[in-house]
Amino acid sequence: MLKEAALEYHNLLAEAPDKYAQDLEKIYGRLEADEICYQGEVIPILYQPLFFSQAELEEISQLVGRLSGILSKVIDRYLIDKEFRSYFGFSQELENLILADPGYSNPVPMARFDIFYYGDNKYRFCELNADGSSGMVKTNAVEKNFLQSEGIKDLTVRTGYDFDYCELLDKWIDTLLANYKEFNPEDNNPNIAIMDFDNFGMVSEFEYFKELLQNRGYQTVIVDPRELEYKNNNLYYGDFEVDLIYRRAVTTDVMEYYSEIGDLLTAYYNQDVCIVGSFRSQIIHNKIIFAILHDSEKTGFLNVEDRNFIEEYIPETSLIVKDYQQLNYIKNNREKLVLKPLDFYGAQGVYIGCDLTQSQWEEALDNIEPEQYLVQRFCPIPELEMAVLEKEELKFELFKYTLGIFMYNLSFAGIYTRAGKCNIIASSTGCVTLPNLLVDKN
Repeated sequence: MLKEAALEYHNLLAEAPDKYAQDLEKIYGRLEADEICYQGEVIPILYQPLFFSQAELEEISQLVGRLSGILSKVIDRYLIDKEFRSYFGFSQELENLILADPGYSNPVPMARFDIFYYGDNKYRFCELNADGSSGMVKTNAVEKNFLQSEGIKDLTVRTGYDFDYCELLDKWIDTLLANYKEFNPEDNNPNIAIMDFDNFGMVSEFEYFKELLQNRGYQTVIVDPRELEYKNNNLYYGDFEVDLIYRRAVTTDVMEYYSEIGDLLTAYYNQDVCIVGSFRSQIIHNKIIFAILHDSEKTGFLNVEDRNFIEEYIPETSLIVKDYQQLNYIKNNREKLVLKPLDFYGAQGVYIGCDLTQSQWEEALDNIEPEQYLVQRFCPIPELEMAVLEKEELKFELFKYTLGIFMYNLSFAGIYTRAGKCNIIASSTGCVTLPNLLVDKN
């Protein structure tokens, strides 16, 4: 990230902290008015952008593009190789959904690759979210507000820099519609449903996308998959015929309520409704993907360049099995390791060894189910000094941060940054959202 821009920004804030503290309150007010919320509260932010050069974005784009190429090979192998499919341990019902043709070619229309960025081309991938990925509304709302903030206006005057951000919302709608166009080239005006189970997802974000789609002229509803009815080769929500579904319901929830959503699944199997994204995204979303990538015997179809990339950028990961030698190693190397469940979200069930006592670590290890957890080498989380404005007082504090790289049809789209004081950075641990600004030095 651009250190000189950050330094200039911090110097600027130090000259008039009361002015910028008042501006921060105004931003919070605008976010509240736009209902940019999490669990009924305005999302927490800092008066602190991250600054990126175009060269850095291109570097990140190339990095995630290389991983996308590897993952595409994995997905292709899964679809044709029964033995390879067995390594993932999916149920037969889920495997059938993954193998079903979604009607468009890209297996992962929406994903967010979470990475640790240490600067100087040093990265580590910490997680791949390809199932109900969110955060686009939050980050773009914050970034739009910061482009109009007093701090960025004053920084523009002082440095002559121009600032912009990666637009994610209209770009996602374009991606959604492009996949549908491949599914049904003759329909230019689909009826659209944004789908999740009631009270499971970010309803305010669903409403935001609904309004954007309606503004483009598309009839749009928000639906619970249990409310859908399949009749006469069409899928309905009441009297509303659904052509295209933007799926936000995560696969674990879909499988939990599998017996209650038969109409949806039948329509999907019969290609009478387009679901974006398809269930093929689960191949890379389930955290076992990191263990499989590190197992050269299971991924002999990858080439030397792929293997080198995995070794350099993906922390060593293994599936925990009933093996005394493995369990003993895990028990005795607490500070080097992390335990992660295969498929939870929101950082549920994650145990970071260096945050626990030895007895807590051993208790966690004793209570996890073999073949339901991974052990991964712990990567130190990058830190930056960030501005904190409280009651017109300015402080600079170290925050850990992760970059979430949005991938639309497995190509770079933009960045979503969260920061916090803990080793687990998630909404449940009180993280803050930071704007990501692209700097043009002219």
